[in-house]
Amino acid sequence: MNTITVRILVFMLSLFILVTVFSQISMQFGDKYVTETAVLYSSAEKISFQGVYIRNESVIKGSPSGVLSYPNPDGSKIANGSVVAYVYNSENDIYVNHRIEQLKEEVKLLESAQNPGTTETAEPKFISSLIDEEYQTIAFLIAENDLENLSKERKQLQTLMDIYHIVINDETDFNEAITSLNSEIASLETQRKDPTDMITADSTGYFISHTDGYEDSLSFDDIDKLTADKLKEIINEPVKENKSSAIGKMVDGYEWKMAGIVDPKAADFKVGSSVKVKFTSTPNTVTAVIDDIIESDDPNESVIILSCDELTFDLVQRRVERVEIILNDYEGIKVPRSAIRFDKNNQKGVYILQGQRIEFKKIDAKYECDDYIISKITSDTSYVSIYDDIITEGEISADLYADETETVTEDELSPQESVSDTETDAVTETVTEETSGTENNSVNDDIWDDE
Repeated sequence: MNTITVRILVFMLSLFILVTVFSQISMQFGDKYVTETAVLYSSAEKISFQGVYIRNESVIKGSPSGVLSYPNPDGSKIANGSVVAYVYNSENDIYVNHRIEQLKEEVKLLESAQNPGTTETAEPKFISSLIDEEYQTIAFLIAENDLENLSKERKQLQTLMDIYHIVINDETDFNEAITSLNSEIASLETQRKDPTDMITADSTGYFISHTDGYEDSLSFDDIDKLTADKLKEIINEPVKENKSSAIGKMVDGYEWKMAGIVDPKAADFKVGSSVKVKFTSTPNTVTAVIDDIIESDDPNESVIILSCDELTFDLVQRRVERVEIILNDYEGIKVPRSAIRFDKNNQKGVYILQGQRIEFKKIDAKYECDDYIISKITSDTSYVSIYDDIITEGEISADLYADETETVTEDELSPQESVSDTETDAVTETVTEETSGTENNSVNDDIWDDE
């Protein structure tokens, strides 16, 4: 074999190798896609409005000549004949009494912390862990502005820290501090003045220390008279000028109702259905029932009536409050709307990238909005699953189909076949797992036309 022939063969062999390598690289990297990993997702349909509290209330009247002190917090259950307010000559008399009670509480906490039955058996590591937990609880309560429980947890933290100081021998006892506090209490006792008068409840119920002027016009019997215009007047003036001698009021039971104005087309309101209600005044959520939906002259406004039997301090502090009702909670697999396609059998689904293999998977929509769909979680492998790599952009070659199917985009469907979006005033979204996207390259969406 001469030299020219050898060179030609070497050239042809080299060219073949180059073509083979190039084709393999093209197969690996030529088809590039933008994908989004399917994750577990939750979404809630919420409606927000200004709510007006309705309770069966009776005003407590009095003509005190002095300063009032209320021994019970708002929302406390009071028996008939119980004291709801003391009358003092001055605010200083109230301060002295309040300060004495504070100091007595401090003494009680210190005596509890140095109790031998506690300190002799407590382990420093265990007490330290309790302190850490209590600190986290207090930080959470501060962030949530939950002042009602903050005071109780603060006392618990103080007791744990006092016990810890004794257990690690940083302190032997708190006798010196207790003696000092008792001395201050004794000094204040000499300045203490008894109340000049007291006001009692004339019925059993839940006490509230303030009035707003709507006690006689907003009761359960008045609900049928409520209109959207009347509610707007109350919302604009939540407290009337009070010229009466009211010193507080009693609520005859723990049940209360709330009225508000909503757009009837914003959501599927169903009378009798149970909903969650969130308030701006408290981190707590209560369960309420939709009692009624009253139409108004305006087709965009209806009066919604909610009822609830959970009564707390926060829920009696105002007449009007912005609230949010949660009508529906949805949980499933989040699917970008831009990735949705239909196969030749008009089945709704998405294309999944599995290595170099592409597969069509169906979706079972539980909730839809403009940007995404929440698909039902199922063990059926023909449906999209968590952690599937959903193709949102990229050219799909026919030879890569797991099953050859003819696809059309949602935009190409006739109006009768298209899927309408669910309307809602507001939607809050909670991603339970971090959404990850794999962006290899971007290709025009024109490639999604019928193959």
